[in-house]
Parts: sequence; C-alpha cells; structure tokens
Amino acid sequence: MTYFIKTATCAVALTLGSGAFAVTPIKSVDVDVDLEAIQNAEAATFWTDIAEDIETEIATRIVSQIEEDGAALSIDIDELSLANTFQTTFGSAENYLVGDVLISNPLKTTDHQFYTLKVSFEQARAYLPENVDFNELTSDSPYYYDSMVDAFADNVVSKLK
Repeated sequence: MTYFIKTATCAVALTLGSGAFAVTPIKSVDVDVDLEAIQNAEAATFWTDIAEDIETEIATRIVSQIEEDGAALSIDIDELSLANTFQTTFGSAENYLVGDVLISNPLKTTDHQFYTLKVSFEQARAYLPENVDFNELTSDSPYYYDSMVDAFADNVVSKLK
C-alpha cells in the first residue's frame, strides 16, 4: 500500500512539475506574410490567403485559452516553398512552410518565447482525409493546402499548452 501511494505521489509531482497542466492564456493572434519575400512565385500567387487561414485555424483551436490579460501570439511567415510535381516525384525538392513565432506577455516581461517553425508536407500528410490518395496529390489541391495549414496551426498550438 505504501508503495502505491509513493508511486502515485511521484507520478502526480512529475506531472505537475512538467507543466502538463499549464496553459498559456492568449489575448491575440496575428499572422503576417510578406508575399513578395516568398521566393516561390507559384506559392505566392496560389496561397494568398495563408495568413488569414492560419490565424483562423489557431484561433479556433485556442478558444478556451483566450483571455483579456493573455499573451500576444505573432507569427511571421517568411518562407513557403512548393515544388512542382516533377521535383516532388523525383525527390529533388521539399515542400514546406516556415514562420517565426513570438509569444509575448506584456504583463510578464520574462514570459516570452521565440522560435522558428518549419512544417514540411511529409509532416502534413497526417492531416489529409483518409480518402485522399497521397500519390496523386499536387500542391494546387485544396487538400494539400488545408493539411499544410492544419499542421502548422497544430504545431503552434501544441506549444501553448
């Protein structure tokens, strides 16, 4: 019996100490993209709404974390690369989305986080609907776009919990 209590106490202490219950309250979400800075012309013209779409996806995932005194979440998408089908087929290029993420809390000046997030399409494959054939998917598909946006948003939100 003593062994069980000690084990349970240690497990609870480890969980509490790990920040598993800590949730970052968020006041605002702002995603910015400089389409002129994106070096892939196809990506820049096809993905013109990506800032708004990532912002919306993040906001829908953190509804329970929105607080007036929360931190500001700012994301600057600075690179988007979409290889053409030929390049992807032969593995000579990678499709990815890169952005700088800043989480700043004006009420706690020591409570800031900054990191660069890079999400590849390989990572985004997990967000495709089951009925979509990955081998026939091209970068101009709405499924492709949605999976990249979802993967990026989920990665950002996972760091807020």
